[in-house]
Amino acid sequence: MSDSGARVASRGVKRPSVFWVRLVYMLVFAANGTVSAYLTLYCRRVGLDNTQIGVLLGVQPVVMLFSGPAWSVLADRLGLRSRLLTVVLALGMLPGLGMMCTTNFAGLLALVVVQALVMGPVTPLLDSIALDSLGNERHRYGTVRAFGSLGYAPIVWATGVFIQTQDIRWIFVLNVVFLSAACIASLRLAQERAKPLPGTIGKGLGTLVRVPGWLAVMSAYFVAMTLQSVTFGFANLYMDQLGASESLMGAAQALSSLGQVILMAYVLPRALRRWGSAWLLVISLAVYTLRLAIWTLCPQATVVGLSQLLNAISFGAAAVAAVDFAARHAPAGMEVTSQALATGLVAGSGRAVGSYAGGALYDGIGPRPAFGAFACVGLVAAVGYALLWKGRAPAAEGRASAESSPAARERGSRATGQGQAAERATCPDSSQDAAAAS
Repeated sequence: MSDSGARVASRGVKRPSVFWVRLVYMLVFAANGTVSAYLTLYCRRVGLDNTQIGVLLGVQPVVMLFSGPAWSVLADRLGLRSRLLTVVLALGMLPGLGMMCTTNFAGLLALVVVQALVMGPVTPLLDSIALDSLGNERHRYGTVRAFGSLGYAPIVWATGVFIQTQDIRWIFVLNVVFLSAACIASLRLAQERAKPLPGTIGKGLGTLVRVPGWLAVMSAYFVAMTLQSVTFGFANLYMDQLGASESLMGAAQALSSLGQVILMAYVLPRALRRWGSAWLLVISLAVYTLRLAIWTLCPQATVVGLSQLLNAISFGAAAVAAVDFAARHAPAGMEVTSQALATGLVAGSGRAVGSYAGGALYDGIGPRPAFGAFACVGLVAAVGYALLWKGRAPAAEGRASAESSPAARERGSRATGQGQAAERATCPDSSQDAAAAS
């Protein structure tokens, strides 16, 4: 399928243009780059302590546990995606404007909650639209998602340089500028009204959670996102404590995102087809362990900054693995909800645990012992899941056809007119899938 193609002749279905999907990814993540990496610094500048900062970091994913899936169920129920994305991007500008005028903990907490309520479905909606635009080439998701990192990297660096000599509240103004552009660009994500969810939400969720391997893969993703919350949320606080400038912090975040661009565009799609989601998560956990070990053993701002390059592997591998696994096993009509369960419910709960525990340990025992403790968690998880999946064939997962998911099977049945029931998708780690793929 051509990247610029907006239609699939074989299905006669109008798809979102890959070009516009990439542009929206770029603008949304550019907006994130203006605020996400510097919100903790803003909170410190206005007098909040580390525990309060941890609460602010943790409350957002907690709210997204409910807001992301709730919005996504609405999108699946009504058969709407792109227009709902436009609405939530427009609403997402308002809390940022309020934050730049707020310096007390209660006010910031309320605005963070509101922001999480309206922005919760952005990632699952974007991921679902991206996968739809790729059709049967879903394994190339990383080549689309890489444009998010491409938008994030220069902006997070430029923002750091800018606020080094300017009022830090400019981060909120820049955030609104990029969200406005993303909102306008999302209007070009034209697509036919998707088929609403057949049956009930409960039945669809029951089908999803009974997929062999679902709970194991999602639990590994939960641990990875717990470690991601620690390494992302407290990186700049740690570097600030080690004497780093805002420009060095921005450069470190930019290096991280530029590495993601290369890996997601060229390496991770191939790794997914070769090893599958399960083993990508093991790799992710191992690299998170390495990053945290470096922070513990080498408390130097430059070393910590350079270690951010490893985020391209740790976060990139986990994100690609979770999105692919959720997409392949989504029941027909629950494509957005399936993504929301992975990137909202599972990732959100992991980030919440990481933020709350990270904030408490950072204040209670100090940064180096805290990072050391999380490194031990990552090591145990990486070894444990490697032993769990040892001897199985997760590579079949990555090589499996896009038609293996329930949603894709239903689309294929409608296109060919055969109406026959497709074989139920099984866990990618199974030996049956390995035989089929070979």
